[in-house]
Amino acid sequence: MRKIYTLVFALMVLLSVTMSAAALESKTIYRQNGVAAVASWSDETPDGTTFTDLQADETNGGTDVFVFINTPTTFKSGSILTQEDVFDINNKLTTATLSPVQMSLSIFNSSTGEFIGEETITIQAQWTGVGDLTKSSSKFMSKSGEFTEKFSDSSIIRDASATGSINGQELGISDFAELIKFKSASMTMEK
Repeated sequence: MRKIYTLVFALMVLLSVTMSAAALESKTIYRQNGVAAVASWSDETPDGTTFTDLQADETNGGTDVFVFINTPTTFKSGSILTQEDVFDINNKLTTATLSPVQMSLSIFNSSTGEFIGEETITIQAQWTGVGDLTKSSSKFMSKSGEFTEKFSDSSIIRDASATGSINGQELGISDFAELIKFKSASMTMEK
């Protein structure tokens, strides 16, 4: 008798999986794990303040480097994805180094937003972690009719102090910096 119950249960599971697969039209899952370092600097000049933001992310896809520079008259931005080993961050989030990276920045007029041109820069930076590790996580779910979307992420963050340079000109000590280890997962499903 026990074998019959087991067989019936197995058939029910198989049938429900088959029905679920037939009812499900599409399902996409995307996972992203990696490490990152961010830093911001400000520089007071007689003409006003220049703000520089740097972010380096390393995932299985390579290293992304993002630079944003806001001067009193222009806004410059650019990014580069490289497979070269230019970013190193230790597992405990106590140090990180971005080796010199050459990249192109697009330049825009701050007042009009008009594209002015491009500029090639070489940027590098070093981070030193300070303070304790903090953890954060979030989850999101949205459902509309037959469409469901889910997202979750978790990260470990350590405050840091950063120094860096652009074209050999020192940026000084950062106003803000962090070292980050992150995991995220997203899923979309349509019946």
